[in-house]
Amino acid sequence: MSRLRTLPQALAEAARAGCGYTFVHSAAGGASPDPSIETFRSYADIQTRAQRIARSLRESGLRRGDLVALVLPDAEQFLTAFFGASMASFVPASLFAPSATTELRRYFDLTANALRSSGASAVVTTPGLRPELEALRATCPALSLVLTWESLDAPAAEIDALPGLDDIAFVQFTSGSTSAPKGIVLSHRNVAANVDAINGPSGLAIGVDDVAVGWLPLSHDMGLVGLGLGPLYAASHGVFLPPHLFARRPVEWLRALTRHRGTISFSPNFGYDLCVRRVKDRELDGLDLSAWRIAGCGAEPIHAQTLEAFAERFARSGFRRTSLFPSYGLAEHVLAASFSPRGRGARSEVVAEEGLEHERVARPACDGSAGITLVSCGRPFPGHEIRILNEDGQPLPERSIGEIVLSGPSVMLGYYKHDALTRQTVRDGWLRTGDLGYLAGGELFVCGRAKDIIIVHGRKYHPQDLEWAVDDLAGVRRGRVVAFGTTEAGRPDRVVIVAEPNGTVAAETLQQAIRQQVSDLFGLYVDEVALVPSGTVGRTTSGKVRRSETRARYEGLRAEG
Repeated sequence: MSRLRTLPQALAEAARAGCGYTFVHSAAGGASPDPSIETFRSYADIQTRAQRIARSLRESGLRRGDLVALVLPDAEQFLTAFFGASMASFVPASLFAPSATTELRRYFDLTANALRSSGASAVVTTPGLRPELEALRATCPALSLVLTWESLDAPAAEIDALPGLDDIAFVQFTSGSTSAPKGIVLSHRNVAANVDAINGPSGLAIGVDDVAVGWLPLSHDMGLVGLGLGPLYAASHGVFLPPHLFARRPVEWLRALTRHRGTISFSPNFGYDLCVRRVKDRELDGLDLSAWRIAGCGAEPIHAQTLEAFAERFARSGFRRTSLFPSYGLAEHVLAASFSPRGRGARSEVVAEEGLEHERVARPACDGSAGITLVSCGRPFPGHEIRILNEDGQPLPERSIGEIVLSGPSVMLGYYKHDALTRQTVRDGWLRTGDLGYLAGGELFVCGRAKDIIIVHGRKYHPQDLEWAVDDLAGVRRGRVVAFGTTEAGRPDRVVIVAEPNGTVAAETLQQAIRQQVSDLFGLYVDEVALVPSGTVGRTTSGKVRRSETRARYEGLRAEG
C-alpha cells in the first residue's frame, strides 16, 4: 500500500533519486526552442532553492498558515516558490500570470478579487508585475508584502516545523471561467491520495523511467498536479514547455515528446485539435511519438472526432490509438477522478440526442437518427466512488443521467473562507460537481454542466452540444463559439450563439448556416447569432470557453441598448 507523503517529504525523497525537471526555453522572439538552452534541475537543486525561499519567507514576518499567492509565469520559479512556501508552513496559492494577449485591466480586477476574498498576506511575482500588484494593496487590506522571486535568496538551511498530512498543502484558484475565482483548499493528505491513485497500478502505472512532458501552466491543476507533482512523487522526470510556445507552435509539444522520448502527456481536447489543424505536413518529418504510451485527455468536454483525427494524423509519426487515455476530474478533487483502462484507447458510444436530459435514460441512437457521441472517462480510482444523483439527491441507476458526485480521500477540504459555498458543494463527504453524466458498465460518460443547461419550451439543451455542432462549420473560428440561454423580463427565453468568424464566409451566409445547423441537429431555433471580432470569446488557461463571462458581457451590452 502506498505511503502518503507531504509535499516537502516527497521532494526530500525525490532529491535522493537523481531525477528532476527539464525546463524548455523559447529563443528570442518566441521562436522554436533550442535544446541547448533547455535547463535541467535535479530535485536536489529544486529542494536547495526552495529552502532558500522558505527561510526568506519566514524572515519576512509572515505567520504560519498565512496565504502566499504565486504570480509567476516561469515554471522553475513557480515550483521553487511553491515548495518553499510549503516547507515554511505557509499556504501557497496558484494564480495565473498574464500573457501577452491578456486584457490587463480585466486580469488585475480578477486578481484583486482573488487576493481580497482569500485574505492573502503576500504575493511572490516578477519585477515587471510587482508595481501593478503593489498597487492592489490599496484594495486588499490583508496584503502586506509583494515580493519578487529574485529577492527570496536567504542562505539555504534545513527547515524545522514542517507541515503535516492534515495541514493545507495549497489553494488552487479556479481558472477564471467566472468573474469570481474560488480558492479550492487541498490538504497534503488529499494531494498525496490523488497523486498516488494517478501514479498507481490502476492509473498510469508510472515508473522511474517514465518521462512526463507538458505545456499547461502551473496555475492549472493538470499542469501543477499532473506534470509538477506526479513525476516528483514517482521520482521520475518531467519536462515543461512554456504555454505560449505551444499556443504559437503546437508542433513544439510533439517535438519535445520526440527529443525526450516522452511517455506520458496530458492535454485538454483543444490541444489535440490544435495539433491536427496547425501542424503542417512538412513538420511531421522527424517526429517520433512511439514512446508516448499515455496520451491523456481531460479538463474539458472530450470530442471523439478530435481524438480520432489526432490518432490518424500522427500515426505515421509512431503514435498509437491505444495510447489515448480519456479521463474525468476537477480541481475540487485535486485533479483526476476516473481513468480509462491503459492500452484500450478511447471508447465512445452514440446516444440519442433527445435523451440527454436530467433523469432521462441515455439510449443508443437508432440507425439514421440524430445522436451525440460521448467518450467514456473510465472508472473511479480504488478507494474512491462515483454516483449519479437526481435533482432530489437520490442515486440513479445505470444509464440514467444526473449530477455526478464524488467521494473519497481526494475530495477537497472546501473553498477558502467560503463556508456556505463549501456546505453547498460538499455534503456528507460527497462532492457535488455540477456536471451531468451517467454510468454504463461502471464507466463514466459526461454530458455537460447542469448549471449551463438551456431550457426552451420545456426542453433542455447542453450548450457544449450546440457549440460542437457549430464549431465544425466552414467560416467559424474553431474553439471560439459560445452558446447560452438568456432571460429578459416579460419575454420568453432566448437562445444566443456568439461566434468568431475566420473571414472565409460572408457574415449573413454564416449566420444562416449556424441557424440551419442547430435547427437540423436539434430542432432548435437560435434567436440571435452574434458574430464578434477575433479575441472576443475568451478562454481560460485550461482552454475552456468563458461562457458565463461572455453571457454577462452580452447581457450588459443589451441592457445599455
